[in-house]
Amino acid sequence: MSRNMHKYEELTPYEFDREKERASIIYAAAGPVEYHEECNALGIDPCKGYQWCLDAAAITGGIVFPMIPFAPSGKLPCQNWDQLRKSFSKPHFSDYTEQPLLYPGVFTSAETCRALYLELLETFAVELQFKLCVFFGSHGPAGAMIKDIVDEFNGRPPAGDKKKLGFFHGMGVMAVGSLDYNFDVVKKYYEEHQIARGNHGGLWEASINYAINPEYFQPELLDESKYPQHYGALKDEHFEGCLRPVKSEFSKFSPKFAGDLYRITVQRLAEDVRKNYEELDSK
Repeated sequence: MSRNMHKYEELTPYEFDREKERASIIYAAAGPVEYHEECNALGIDPCKGYQWCLDAAAITGGIVFPMIPFAPSGKLPCQNWDQLRKSFSKPHFSDYTEQPLLYPGVFTSAETCRALYLELLETFAVELQFKLCVFFGSHGPAGAMIKDIVDEFNGRPPAGDKKKLGFFHGMGVMAVGSLDYNFDVVKKYYEEHQIARGNHGGLWEASINYAINPEYFQPELLDESKYPQHYGALKDEHFEGCLRPVKSEFSKFSPKFAGDLYRITVQRLAEDVRKNYEELDSK
């Protein structure tokens, strides 16, 4: 089996140095394994960021760090170790009520994730001396945490320009998230097909799952008459206060939209990486 010469773990030390000379860019993507409705493979969060990084690296050059399947749950400041352990004793949500942990997802405490992300950034900047790091938080709370870490290091307020290139011990850092390069594409498709809102695990994420591997999206598993449902059967249509996708939303899935969404995301990401790297390399 041929190797991917952008995968960190598949390179020899000599090959690592040669690729780093060609493009001193390190990509890293973090996200948890998490429930995204019955129809989606559990690894969509770490997989989507990792695959986008691999495809962008094929365009820009650079090295992709192994997939990081660790991320916090909830909104910032996210759950700490004690809160996370206490939540394990709570019942999993049923039907359409909100619950921060979704079995069989695996989340990591806020303090552990923050320490891990910081240590990786320090290693990339100080030890390995990359010129640019593309740190992809392909899960909402992970992306927000990574952006806040970079903002704090650069003395920017939390409401600052999240797309502005940051610096960490002299290394440029792009802290990006899942919707940074495709939100307009998702919004347009939802408006054209009268999909009420972009829910967690809904059509846009299912489409990305399908684009990575068609077998990662299994809409037939939404049939509660044939398959057991973890959190109650999905409703047919959206309603006020709906926090989950609905069946009519998945019925509007299109392989073309999936392919376009994936391709546009990679192209825009690669363009942004290339622009930032060329500016750094010229200094």
